Amino acid sequence: MALLSMCIPILPGKKEKWQEMITRMNEAPLKDEIDKSREEAGVHERSFLQETPNGDFVILTFEGENPAKGFGKIMAAADEHFAEFALDVHGLDMKGPPPPLPELVYDSRA
Repeated sequence: MALLSMCIPILPGKKEKWQEMITRMNEAPLKDEIDKSREEAGVHERSFLQETPNGDFVILTFEGENPAKGFGKIMAAADEHFAEFALDVHGLDMKGPPPPLPELVYDSRA
C-alpha cells in the first residue's frame, strides 16, 4: 500500500462553510456516495483539520495501490457543486490539472 498526504488551506473566512460541508459529508446519504467514489478511485481517504495561529488547513491522506492516480480520479469526477466548494473554500480548481503533489523528504523506516 502506498500513501499520499497533502495539506490544503482553508481560506480566511471560509472555515464555517468548510465545517458545514464536512458535517454533510459525514451523514447519509452523502457519506455513502463519497465513500463509494473513493473506493472506485482505489483509495482510502482520511481528512484531518489542523488549526494553527497562521490559519487552518485540511490534511488529506490517501492510501492505495496508486494514491496519486486515485486523487486524480477524484478530482476528475467532482460534480459542479463540490468543484465550486473546493475553489471557494480552498482555492483548489478541481477542473484544472492536479496541484503539485507533496515530495517525501524524510522516512524513518527507509
